[in-house]
Amino acid sequence: MTYETTTSLISDDLAIGWQTALGLTVELSPIDESAHIVRSWNGRARNLAAAEFQLFSCTISSSEDMRPPALSSMFPGAVFTMVPPAELSDAIQVGATTRTLIRNPHPSSIRCLTKDFKSVDFQLIGSQQVRLDSPATEIVRIFYRPVLRLFVTEPWVSTTHEQNAEVSWTLTAEEEGGDI
Repeated sequence: MTYETTTSLISDDLAIGWQTALGLTVELSPIDESAHIVRSWNGRARNLAAAEFQLFSCTISSSEDMRPPALSSMFPGAVFTMVPPAELSDAIQVGATTRTLIRNPHPSSIRCLTKDFKSVDFQLIGSQQVRLDSPATEIVRIFYRPVLRLFVTEPWVSTTHEQNAEVSWTLTAEEEGGDI
């Protein structure tokens, strides 16, 4: 008998399978170091953080699981790859034909749609550039699931409620940085 996983999260390193990630939550946000906001003499805001710090922080947690993922080797400093279940989004403005995505997309996860959710034909050039077949006549929204290389930043937590046969867990990480 074959059992399907209950999530679209992909991570061979976490070995998420059946009975795991039943109550999954994945929170993505920019790391704190992505913002170094200062104001000029006339009050104009500027971000002095280097582009290399435009990285994501990620907290993965689940409740009501029957089995935890493979957490035992995920100590702070461990590196793993994950494709989150949520999509990142971007846009191609009217008259433009291309947009470079900020992360490599998971294969076949890219969708280009109008604001009315009509499909727009496109090509993926290289690993991150989306090119429309013709200039956009209206804003084209791009949705994709990124491939993230993450660095564990905090000790994980796993809690078992024995009588209910439930496990809840949390893993906190940030993008590793460097070449992404």
